[in-house]
Amino acid sequence: MRWAGFGSIWLMGLLVGGCSGSEACVDFADEVLVVAAYTDDGKDTRVEVELRRAAAGEDSIPVKLCADGSLAFDKVGLAGVKRPSGAVVYEAIMDSGTDTKPVLHTLRLENDDGVSEFTGEIDAPGFAVSLPANNAKVSRAAELAIAWEPAREGTITLRLSDEIDGETCLAGPLELDAADSGELKIAAGEIALSPDTSVKATCAAFVTLSRRAEATLMTSRGGVTLHPDSRIEATNSRVRAFRSVP
Repeated sequence: MRWAGFGSIWLMGLLVGGCSGSEACVDFADEVLVVAAYTDDGKDTRVEVELRRAAAGEDSIPVKLCADGSLAFDKVGLAGVKRPSGAVVYEAIMDSGTDTKPVLHTLRLENDDGVSEFTGEIDAPGFAVSLPANNAKVSRAAELAIAWEPAREGTITLRLSDEIDGETCLAGPLELDAADSGELKIAAGEIALSPDTSVKATCAAFVTLSRRAEATLMTSRGGVTLHPDSRIEATNSRVRAFRSVP
């Protein structure tokens, strides 16, 4: 069974409380579902981890570690944060990655029972956008050329919009998956305006390119076994601003 809909996951300093063996925390004595989101925007990388008791089902909220536990991702300590909903998540901010090849990431758990490590290999290297030129004016009546490097096998996801989830000038976001070949063209007239926008309008627009990958978290050290759906979900994105003109 695929567990979905965990969304983004947030972390910060450990929340304490003597709760071992209770429903208030997870001590890994029973099977645990762990989902780590690794998001790189070219400036920073955010790591966010959620822990769920597998027996509680996919609709359960993320829970905290017991007081004797701590987590680290690639040797960077994760801090626990409690959301208004009561969910607890773990997070850290790191430098943007510079690797061009697949990377084996490690999630490390330490508690009174010892050390366990879980690994997953992610292939979503960074890249640089060269077209359109930053803040260039691009006519909606002309073809829009998009270019990035280095190219690679696989797919890349394009999102073109006037703001995050907005329709203030352009129509709803244009989203598609394309070959990660280093170039992509949007046909003339394919970028539409919002119904209330003048045909003569200049719209601030953004192209977002994203490479995504997923890997199962497997136990590489220690005696803890995670739920089979435990995984790393990685996104490596770059944004280029331009001006959409008549």
